[in-house]
Amino acid sequence: MWQPQGFYNQYVLRTPVILSGKESLRGLYNYPCARIAVIHGSSFTDFELIKNTFAKREVRFIPRSWHNEPTLDELSATLRELEELRPDTIVAVGGGSVIDGAKICRLYYEFPYFRQGQNRLSGDGFTTKFIAVPTTIGSGAEVSSAAVFTDTSNKSKDMIVLHELLPEVVVYDDRYVRNSPKRLIVSCALDAMGHILEGYVSNIENGYMDVLAEMAFLILSNQLTNCIADEKERTDYSRLQYAGFLGGLIQNHCIVGATHAVAHQLTSYGYSHSEAVALLLGAVIKLNARQSSTYEKYLNIFRRGGFNTIDEFLFFLDRLNEFSGIAGRRIDLIKLLHNQLEDNDFFSKIRNDRGGRGNPVAITDDYICELVRSI
Repeated sequence: MWQPQGFYNQYVLRTPVILSGKESLRGLYNYPCARIAVIHGSSFTDFELIKNTFAKREVRFIPRSWHNEPTLDELSATLRELEELRPDTIVAVGGGSVIDGAKICRLYYEFPYFRQGQNRLSGDGFTTKFIAVPTTIGSGAEVSSAAVFTDTSNKSKDMIVLHELLPEVVVYDDRYVRNSPKRLIVSCALDAMGHILEGYVSNIENGYMDVLAEMAFLILSNQLTNCIADEKERTDYSRLQYAGFLGGLIQNHCIVGATHAVAHQLTSYGYSHSEAVALLLGAVIKLNARQSSTYEKYLNIFRRGGFNTIDEFLFFLDRLNEFSGIAGRRIDLIKLLHNQLEDNDFFSKIRNDRGGRGNPVAITDDYICELVRSI
């Protein structure tokens, strides 16, 4: 993802084994394991399905011990259960925060003396296997080399970045998306939209990722159009998951930009990550598009998705925000950000955010001020 740069991001494509489609979770039936820890969120109910999938093997269900984005202190209760069970396989079922928290728990379970800033593991790496079962679209956590957490010391997001954090297997079972409220589906998918577009115009070039971004944008635009048109029978949830998967790959190789750099600071103010991305993305696009080369890249990918101009896409983005209910938070966000214009610490956090280093325009104090005023 962000470390190391250069060779990895330009030439290497590393992906987990993917199981996808209806009831794909059952594809784990013959997975070689003996003792399984299933870390899950509060809405998880598929206990019997998991038990039947891992028949004749020891399974323990562990509710996550953190709320929203994990803090390192909140992970301790889940970590203690892992140490007691001593699993050979860890399964994370949930959204991005569940998967990221489970990644970090696995890391400290096997490497208790790991310190932030390390970019490699000692020995041969992990001995446990890690399986991610995302229940939302868009976070990309299941195909990310990063695990995001909240740093309580400065009330901002931070991340551990190791390519070994990638799961061995990812299961995209559309049962989890199909039964979700459509407003929630659209809200979460806007995070994937941010990954795709910010990765596409990133200052870290990767021609293969550009091709994937164009494909992912086309799929996501078409399926979200069906979704907000209330054409339930035409919405292909597996294709939505596929677009989210591609978005995750893109942000993992090309890094994202200013949208995510600011959004990462807003979770401590009560905004979910997807809400913040959805509200900021349009303003970042307009600001970045003043650079002629970036303007051309935006225009190219928007035309691949059926939009003739940047404004045409921004209108579509506004419709998605209205449909998901996110637009109702825009006024509060404007007030919050204007109040932060005198806070040098807030500016510093945005400039130094590792998630924003792919922005095609340098994120300076002037850039941040102009972005806030243009929302």
